[in-house]
Amino acid sequence: MAERLKDKVAVITGASTGIGKGIAKIFISEGAKVAICARNEDLFKAAIDELGKENCIAVKCDVTKSDDVKNLINKTVEKFGRINIVVNNAGKNPARLFTIEDTTEEEWDEYQGINAKGSFLVSKYAIPQIRKAGGGSIIMITSISANVGQANVGCYNSSKAAQQGLVKSMAVDFAKDKIRVNAISPAWVMVENLQEKREKIIDFINSMHPVGRIGYPEDIAWAAVYLASDESTWVTGSVFDIDGGYTAV
Repeated sequence: MAERLKDKVAVITGASTGIGKGIAKIFISEGAKVAICARNEDLFKAAIDELGKENCIAVKCDVTKSDDVKNLINKTVEKFGRINIVVNNAGKNPARLFTIEDTTEEEWDEYQGINAKGSFLVSKYAIPQIRKAGGGSIIMITSISANVGQANVGCYNSSKAAQQGLVKSMAVDFAKDKIRVNAISPAWVMVENLQEKREKIIDFINSMHPVGRIGYPEDIAWAAVYLASDESTWVTGSVFDIDGGYTAV
């Protein structure tokens, strides 16, 4: 297999499970060194055992807290010497269905904090290191929910739209530094919290995607490899819908 990310160092947030862990696994297979982070220490210890300690470190980090994020960036540079790639994957998915009228301030702050503020803080503190490395790539894992109308998820959808707004502005601001900023916008992806529901809803979820199936973490990971690699040096400010045709209907 070609090592498309050889000699590159990536920070991937929310990578103890699901899409983030899938991206970390494929990045490592493509030659990258990876720093993963999550709030749940038990989960990321299991992830590091799976991914391998030689090419990966795990740092406990709440992406809504500046000190935690600074520590994540510092630990990555201490271990691997630089940062070339950031994948802002940490996020909060809808825990229940509710309109804006029924949204509490605490819920609003939590969604905006993890999804939008977290992406802001990680990017803010990683950019000087990416610039120092001669440029690189920042990838936001957003959602098709940022661009489509859906009932009872306004709090979540608005936080994902905020991420995409960051992508556009940051792409313009940091192009001069050879820092590219793009987003991957998935539809439904089979991650751990869907496993127990699979038998009841999998046929319905599959039917929503013209290709006939739900996505898997590796479907998102291969798109991230392209955006992280030198193959995409003329790509910035773009949002890639990796969604099995969901938004084409």
